[in-house]
Amino acid sequence: MKKVLFVFTLLISCALIAQDQFKNEAIGNMTFTKGRIAQLADAMPDDKFGWSPAEGVRSYSSVIGHVVAANYFFGMKLGGTMPDGIDPMNIEKSLTTKAELVKALNDSHDFVTSTIKNMSAEDMGVKVEMPFPGDFTKMSLVNIVMNHASEHMGQMIAYARMNGVTPPWSMQPGGE
Repeated sequence: MKKVLFVFTLLISCALIAQDQFKNEAIGNMTFTKGRIAQLADAMPDDKFGWSPAEGVRSYSSVIGHVVAANYFFGMKLGGTMPDGIDPMNIEKSLTTKAELVKALNDSHDFVTSTIKNMSAEDMGVKVEMPFPGDFTKMSLVNIVMNHASEHMGQMIAYARMNGVTPPWSMQPGGE
C-alpha cells in the first residue's frame, strides 16, 4: 500500500511540475516575442507607423494594436478579468503612436501572462468557446496566444524591411 501511495504521489508531483514547466516556457516564449515586437516598434520611424503595404491591409501600427487586442481577448478567455478602460474591439483604431502602442503592448502582455501564471493544472483542461471553429482547451489557447504574436512579429519584420529598417537583433554579431 505504501508503494502504491508513493507511486501515486510521485505521478501527481510530476504532472504538476510539467504543468508549471509548460506555463513557464509559454510565458518565456511570449516575453521573447513581445520584446522583439517592441524592438521593431522602436526601430520603425514614427512617420512610417501608418504605412501599409496595400489598400485594405493592416498598417504597421494596426498590427501592433491587433496583437495588444488579441492579448486582452485571449487573456479574458483564459479567465482574466479585463482591466477597467480596456476595449479590445477599438484598440487597433484608437492607439496610433509608438509610445501608446509600446505601453499597451507591455500592459497587455502583463495581463495575459499573469493570467496564465495564475492558472491551475485543472484550468488547462477546461474547454473554451471561441468565435472560430474547433474544440479548444485553455492549454490550446495558450499555444494560440504564443503563435499569434509570433505570426504578427514576422509580419512586422516584413513591413520593416519593406521600409528599409533592419530588425535590431539582425545587426548584432550572430544575428539572423
